Order: sequence, then structure tokens, then C-alpha cells
Amino acid sequence: MYRLRLLRLTRGSTAAAALAAVTLLSGCGAFPDPAPLDGARSTRPIDTGSVSTPGPVLYAAVVARMVQEGTATFTFSGIGGGQTVSGSGQMRFTPGAYDADVELTMPETGRVRAVLLPTVAYLALPAAKGLPRDKPWLRVGPLPTSRFGKELSPVVDQLRGSFDPSQALGLLQAARSVEEIGPATVEGVPTTRHRAVIGVRRATAMAEGPLEEQYRSMLEAGVRTLAFDVWLDTEGLPRRYSTDIPTSAGLYSVTGIYRDWGDPVRIEEPKAKEVFDSDKLTG
Repeated sequence: MYRLRLLRLTRGSTAAAALAAVTLLSGCGAFPDPAPLDGARSTRPIDTGSVSTPGPVLYAAVVARMVQEGTATFTFSGIGGGQTVSGSGQMRFTPGAYDADVELTMPETGRVRAVLLPTVAYLALPAAKGLPRDKPWLRVGPLPTSRFGKELSPVVDQLRGSFDPSQALGLLQAARSVEEIGPATVEGVPTTRHRAVIGVRRATAMAEGPLEEQYRSMLEAGVRTLAFDVWLDTEGLPRRYSTDIPTSAGLYSVTGIYRDWGDPVRIEEPKAKEVFDSDKLTG
């Protein structure tokens, strides 16, 4: 009973989170904007003509700044197909490593929390989904031995990829050029808006694993390009992102906000007595 209910939940979570964050960006459905963008106003067009940067160059610069700051908080939301998905959390990253404490809210599953550490993940599922009340956390290790643990492992990988900003922003690597649109203000912070139009076929060729599968599905659905906007502050840190994804159910819009760069965060393993090991779920 555990197995069927939990798999239904995790697959639903994956579909929403991966769609929102795979195309970026972390970690989705009918989403309200997670935070006002001061009208998302562009104060004026740039007067030096169009300025562009190769996508891989901009990506490398942004990721380097994120690692330098080390931490951030975020919110995201998405809208499409009559559904709404939203999420928030805090992140910590170093070169080659990333961990986070995130929360998703979706119509079909309610609220789901995940602590994503480099070698292990913990999922806090709604009580009705079958876990013992005194053990609300489900542990998924790096090398699961049970059938259920092995089925959950790719779900955790997709969640991790969805919320990892460096993977989400990785869409920029497939952009031949990223255009500078002009100044804008995000939650009172001066930024510059940048836009990339990415060929989905090129993105598919460069991606691996769950990301490649998502892009390939888009190609099969007839999607050829994706427009991705990112707002960078004066220190080169991402403050906002936005993208529209054409799907068979209509347009799916995703928006995210990053805040509190460099501020302390608290990302910890749950207490051992509150954890149920996924390798103990059988049948």
C-alpha cells in the first residue's frame, strides 16, 4: 500500500517540478507570480544597441558568482493546463556540490518537502500517503537496494536537477547568444534583463538523463524553440527567471525569484527517529 500511493505521488511531483525547472528554472502549472516585479517594468531601452553574449560564457560567469556567494533562497511558480504548482526553499552550493531544503505545493499531492543532500535525500510526504505518523521522512540513499528505493532514485535525481540553479541555468549553455534587453527592477533591486532563444534540438543534443528526456518530449510535441529570460543584478547574480513552454495542454509559464544571496541558511538531515528508510518498503 505504501508503494502504490507513494509512487503515484512522486511521479506527479516529478512531472510538475521537472517541467518547471528543467526549462528553468529548480526546483510546473497555473502559477501566480511568486513575487511582484515592481510591475516587471523595463525602465528604458538600452541606447548602445543590442548587446549579446555567447550563452556558455554568460552561464559560466553566473555559476561562478553563485558559488562565490554560496547560498540563496528562492520561490517559483508555474501556470498551465489548468494546474498550479509553486515552491520555495533555501540552497547551498560549492564547486561540484549542491544541497537544498525545498517545498512543493501541487493540487494532486498537496505539500511535499524535500531535503536534498549530495549523497542522500529525504522526502516528507503528506500523512495520508501512507508513512507512519511518527516517521514522516522517507530516506532515499545513493545506492538503494529495494525495488521501491530504486524506483524512487530517478525521482530524487529529477528533483535535484529541477532545483539546482546551475543545472536549470544550464539551458543558457545551449544558447548561441543571449541578448541584453535592458534595465529593470526586481523587488527593488536594479537588474539587467537578458533573453535567450534556445533551439530545443540543440538543447537535447547537449543534455543528459532526465533533462534530455524532457527536451526530447518537447521535440516530439513539435516544440522547436524556447525563450528564456533571466534578470541579473549589478553583481552578476540571478534575481528572476521566466520562460513559456508550449505543451499539448497549452502554454505553460514558469517564473522564479532568487533572494538573500550569501545569507546564512539551515539545511540539515531530519532526526533519525523521524526517518523511514525507503529500502524497508517492499511488496
